[in-house]
Amino acid sequence: MGKNRKSSEKQLKGFLLSRFFLVLAIVGVVEFINVSLTNTFLIPLLIRITSFENVIQVDSAEGLFAVAFVLLATLAVKKIFPVINVSPADVNAFLENLLEKHGLSGIGNTDATETIRIISEEPKTVIPFILSVILIAIILLLPYVVGGVVFSLSVARGIRKLEREQELERRKEEKRRYLMISNIVHDIKTPMTTVYGYAKALNDGIVPADKQEEYHEAIMAKTERMNEVVALLLDYVKLDSEGFTIKRTRIDVCEMVRSCCAFCFTDIETAGDEFDVDIPEHPIFISADSIQLSRVITNLITNAIKHNSSGIKIRVSVTSDSSSTAEDVRIFVADSGDEIPMPLRDQIFEPFVTGDESRASGSGTGLGLALSNKICEMHGFTLKLVQKPEIHRYHLGDEYQKVFVIAM
Repeated sequence: MGKNRKSSEKQLKGFLLSRFFLVLAIVGVVEFINVSLTNTFLIPLLIRITSFENVIQVDSAEGLFAVAFVLLATLAVKKIFPVINVSPADVNAFLENLLEKHGLSGIGNTDATETIRIISEEPKTVIPFILSVILIAIILLLPYVVGGVVFSLSVARGIRKLEREQELERRKEEKRRYLMISNIVHDIKTPMTTVYGYAKALNDGIVPADKQEEYHEAIMAKTERMNEVVALLLDYVKLDSEGFTIKRTRIDVCEMVRSCCAFCFTDIETAGDEFDVDIPEHPIFISADSIQLSRVITNLITNAIKHNSSGIKIRVSVTSDSSSTAEDVRIFVADSGDEIPMPLRDQIFEPFVTGDESRASGSGTGLGLALSNKICEMHGFTLKLVQKPEIHRYHLGDEYQKVFVIAM
């Protein structure tokens, strides 16, 4: 769930950024066209309509706003602060300097002085001009307002879509959890039923003396099977619990894999399988939890033994792009057994996913690979299954049908 939450957050951030820059680009283009049309046609028209063409000769909205600001300031000074002695000529000089500062066209000095005098005596004369400025401001701001509305609606629609996807994912996760519980019950109930039946038969005294040892061995085997399921389940839950962390140390990955091979060697011989080990003699040091990573290697080798017919060939090898540093270290566990069919291939790392034969025979719990994958993820490593024809790129040998690859 934690990984799904992080993925959703990343998806939401990407969606917001993409929508923001898309709307920003569209608004920028529209605003550029809007400003060009306003400067070319609308501003001259409004100045002519308001009879200010002899006084104001601006060719951009920036200059128009500057003139509006000066006129309003003049009006405020004359009406609100009559104590301040500001002459029309002074105001005209300020306006002239302001326009020149912005690189705009100048204004007629005499007409400007007369206009400012009229505005001072009759403020209503500037109202049409101010209304025109407000209209232009609204027109120029309109693309940003529309862009903001479009962005908000788009984000709201996108969030609703993500929420629906998260709800579907939550339902799938819930369904998977219920299936996991069902599989746990199946894997524990089956041996428990057998144990109960054998124990009852022994208790009732209906088992012949020469068969009692066989019944005891069966009870022990089924009990061991239940212990294995419970132990794996506890390990899986522990790794998934909040607060659990791996304990990294500097280890020689070659020596670690070599020890795992030695541990599994007896089982490989007993199964009648052939073992091919290719591990560099020089050490390759990595930062990892030796105990947890050893479990992954051992589990992959054990899976190759359990889930294939006897007499197969198993290969374990370690490679690195550099002999002196741990760059692109890979661990391979390959075998010459049958390929894993679809759709099991895509679900192989899900908990309690096994082949029908494995579950029926009791040779697999479906937790081993899920546990291994989780340990690799906690290290920042990747564990993947590769089969023919992609397996050929690793040059392991033509006899191998599939390989589990741990990339560091």
